[in-house]
Amino acid sequence: MTLDVEGVMVSYNYSEDEEHANILTVSASGLKFSNRWVLTHGSILSPLKQVQTIQNLKGKPILNEDFYDNLPEIHVTCEKKASKMPNVYEAVEKMSRERSLDSDTDFEHSSYQIRVLTGRICHVWQCPILDRCVDDILYSWTIGHRDGDVDKQSQLGKTLLSVFVLVDLDDDRGLKNLRPLSELFDMVRPAPQRGSTIEVHSTPFGCEVFLNAVTRGSICGVVGKKPSLLLTDASTALGSEGGPVYTEGPTKELVGVVVCSVSWWRGEWVGLTLAAPLRAVLAAKLRLSPPAHAAPVARHPYSDILERIDSSTVLVRCGGAWGAGVYLGVGFVLTCAHVVTNYTIYKVSVYCKGVKETAIVRYKTADDKAYDLALLYMNPQYWTHLRPAVMAKEPAVKGESVLAAGYPYFSERDLEPLRPAVTSGHVNTASPSLLQTSCCVQSGFSGGPIFRITQNNAVEVLGIIASSAKTQTGACYPNINMAVPVTAFAKLITNFLEEKDISKLSSIENNKEMIQSQWRLMPYRSKI
Repeated sequence: MTLDVEGVMVSYNYSEDEEHANILTVSASGLKFSNRWVLTHGSILSPLKQVQTIQNLKGKPILNEDFYDNLPEIHVTCEKKASKMPNVYEAVEKMSRERSLDSDTDFEHSSYQIRVLTGRICHVWQCPILDRCVDDILYSWTIGHRDGDVDKQSQLGKTLLSVFVLVDLDDDRGLKNLRPLSELFDMVRPAPQRGSTIEVHSTPFGCEVFLNAVTRGSICGVVGKKPSLLLTDASTALGSEGGPVYTEGPTKELVGVVVCSVSWWRGEWVGLTLAAPLRAVLAAKLRLSPPAHAAPVARHPYSDILERIDSSTVLVRCGGAWGAGVYLGVGFVLTCAHVVTNYTIYKVSVYCKGVKETAIVRYKTADDKAYDLALLYMNPQYWTHLRPAVMAKEPAVKGESVLAAGYPYFSERDLEPLRPAVTSGHVNTASPSLLQTSCCVQSGFSGGPIFRITQNNAVEVLGIIASSAKTQTGACYPNINMAVPVTAFAKLITNFLEEKDISKLSSIENNKEMIQSQWRLMPYRSKI
C-alpha cells in the first residue's frame, strides 16, 4: 500500500447551545499521511456556523486566522500499531488485558486496538474542478439524505462536495500548508481508467466498530477530461466521505477520496459512490501543470470490452426525458418505449462518441404494456463509427455475472468524452419474459443493455433494462432492476432487419395475461 498513508476516522464534539447534554459527535472518514497530517472532506464542517463563510467566499481562499481559531478540536481515530521499540508501558497494558480474559477471544487483534490523536484544522479550500462539475453535471441532484429541508440540505451538500480539510496533528502554526499537500501529491497516482477495480477504506456512520472498513467495486464512469469526478459501485454509507480510494492488488496505490456516499436524482437514489481523483484535486490546489511529455497510460486489460460496449450503447433523448439504447446496425436503435413516450411532441435525438443526430420512431409498444420497447431509425451514414450489438443466443442463467450500461448523467456542452456508465452485478432471477439483475442502475439506464461477457471476451446483449424497484413510500432500490430478456424479442428484430416488414414487430407487444401481470410489478415498478 502507499507508504505512510492510512484510513482514519475524523470527529469532533459539537453543541449549538453549549449545554453538555446536547453535545453531538460529528464524524467523517479521512486519510492520514506522513505521520502528522490528515486530509478529510468538507462535509464534516456541515453543522458549524463557519460554513456560511465558505458559502459566501465561493471558492476564494480562506486566509482569516479567526476562522481557524474558532474551529473545534479534531479527534483522529486510527488503528493502533505496535511500536518499533516496545516499552514497559505497552508491556504492562498487554499483561492487564491478558489477566482480564474470560474467553478465547483474541483481544490482541487489531480490531480491538485503536488510538485517538488530537489536532486542529489548519486549512480549508474548495476545489475548482469539482465545483464546476457540480454546476455542469450535478446541478439537479440532491446530495445527502432526503429528510427535513431537502433544498437547504442539498444546497449545503453541493457547496461542501468540492471542499477539502487539512488537519495538523502537531499544531505547529508556523508551517506552510502547501508543503504537506505537495508531499501528498507525490504519493498519489493518476486516476484509474473506467472499468478498473478499486478499494475504498472508510468508517461508515462514524462508528469505531467499522473503522477502516474495506469495500471494493469498479470505476463505472469518469466525468471530465482531467478527470473531475469518478463514479464507482463500491458500496459506502454516510460518514464514508473523506475515505481514501486505492487501486486493487498487492501494491495498492492511492488514487482518490470519497466526496459523496448518498445522492438522489429525479427522486431516485443514485446508488453510486462519488469520488474525487486526488491527483487532479491537488494539482489544481498547487497550480501544477501536467508534464509536457506525460508517460502513456497503460492500456486497461478490459479496454477492448469497454470499447465494444461504448460502440453499441447510445444515449437517447426525447424532450426532458432520456435513456440509453442499443445500436443494431444499418441505422436502427432499440430502446425503451417510455423513453420516447412524447416523440409526437418532441424530437428524438441520439448521441454517441461526439455525434448527435435526430431519429424517428419506427415502432413503439403501448404505454405500460409488456414489453416496454421501441425501435428508432436514423441515417446510418453518420454512424459508421458504431458497431452493431451482438444478441445472445443462450438465455440468461441465474447467478451469472453481467454488466449494465446507461447514461445517468451527461452534458450537451461536451459530447466528445461522452461514454456510458458501466456497472457490474449478477442475474438474480431469469424467466423467458423477465430478467432481474443486481447491477446498480438509475435514471438514464432505461433502454440500455444487460451484457454477458463470454469466455473468449465476446460481448453479448442479454436484455434491455426497463425499470428498477420502488416502493409505495418512494424508497428506490437501484440494485434491484428488471430487463426485457433477449429471448423475448431477438427473432422478431432480426426478421425485421432482414425483411423491413414493420407489421411483424407488433408481436413484441405480448398480450398474454401471465406476462402482463408479471411486468406490472405494482406498486414496485419504477421507470428509469
